Amino acid sequence: MTGTRRNMQLLYDVEYGVRRELIARLVAVFLGAVLLFFYEGNLLPAVWCAGYFIGHALHCRYIVVHRKTAEPRHLTIAGLSYLVVVVSFMWLPVYFAMNEAPEKIALGAILMGSTMVYQIRRGDRILWLAWSQIALFGVFLLLVVGSHMDKFEGPFAKAGVLIVVVVALAYTALAMLFSRASRLALEETAERLAQDQKMSAIGRLAGGVAHDFNNILTVVQGNLELYHLLAERDERDAVVEEAQAAAKRAEAVVQQLLVYARKAPTRARVVDANVAVDGIVSLVQTLVPERIQKLHVRHPGRLPVRLDDTQLTTALLNLVKNSVDAIEGSGVVEIVTSEERLTEPLKTGDGHALPPGRYVSIAVVDTGCGIPRDALPLVAEPFFTTKPPGMGTGLGLSMVAGFVRSANGGLRIESSEEGTRISMLFPVMPLQEPIPKKANAALEGGVPVGE
Repeated sequence: MTGTRRNMQLLYDVEYGVRRELIARLVAVFLGAVLLFFYEGNLLPAVWCAGYFIGHALHCRYIVVHRKTAEPRHLTIAGLSYLVVVVSFMWLPVYFAMNEAPEKIALGAILMGSTMVYQIRRGDRILWLAWSQIALFGVFLLLVVGSHMDKFEGPFAKAGVLIVVVVALAYTALAMLFSRASRLALEETAERLAQDQKMSAIGRLAGGVAHDFNNILTVVQGNLELYHLLAERDERDAVVEEAQAAAKRAEAVVQQLLVYARKAPTRARVVDANVAVDGIVSLVQTLVPERIQKLHVRHPGRLPVRLDDTQLTTALLNLVKNSVDAIEGSGVVEIVTSEERLTEPLKTGDGHALPPGRYVSIAVVDTGCGIPRDALPLVAEPFFTTKPPGMGTGLGLSMVAGFVRSANGGLRIESSEEGTRISMLFPVMPLQEPIPKKANAALEGGVPVGE
């Protein structure tokens, strides 16, 4: 994001980013206008309220339209439109403060003071905008003091009033500029921290990928060396197949990185989740050792979802591999397809929320050691892993979360000391074309895979 767009976004954030504060401010202005209308008995408060609301609406609309494609001229116009908003609010307090009635003077002074405090809180990043606000406050204060100057007797009294006004304005200006400097320093610190985190993440990624590729290249190199030492054709074919399988694993690592970087093309289509998972379950046998029982519990009906089945394969194999790593000794890894209905928003494992509705669940359940409670909120973050050094890159679950989110779904993670259940939830889609009902009978009803 360029500096101009960042400043435009900041103009939006400081004025409209906190919705509760914005609503409270607008409601207070409206109620104040109603009370002043009954007190004054004229339409002046109504004109004030309407002008303030219209100014805000135009200012907000302009920023929303241009904040993603902002150029310097757009930023200038947005800054000037905000000055119009300030004037549209301040003119009535200034008018009251210039009045002869003590209650109106007090009301005007309070509203002017609260506005100056609010501008200090804003801490506008744009320097000319901050100085313009300071200049406006100076003009307003001089107008108010000038209208009452004849009430002060003697040059010392008048000089004293001017000194107090100048000091108050100078203090306000310093506070606004200090608030701006604090905001800039905080942004610089945040950018520096983000850069440090990025470099740390790249280091962890490079280490993990280098470890995986080193293992794969060892297999490839070893089998190619064996090829020259073996005399039998069958033995040579076997080592070539091993080298090809290792090359496929290297391709899978690259594909995972491309998916994580969102460079890999996606080919989403409506599929039956049961049929898609049936085709993947046979691959599970290569990941799950004999000591672990493999089950597939298949939903009896059809489960239409829109997704990229190639990415589903990668995601499901990632989840199964994590489940296998979590089981020491014997245990069970179960793949479950089902339909769920959410009656309220569901917070997903990657911090997003799924709206209520019908969803297809593709879950991997294991009887492993479970995920530590303090690590549960972090497991879907990129590069985070609970495995020992060299055992994983920390990309698997984050890529699963990214894939599910790209299909408008969410990832639900449930874990305890008795095991872990990770569910990929996808919206149920209407059937647009016939989907084959082919099903492997040996995979239904919790029958062990491969038996």
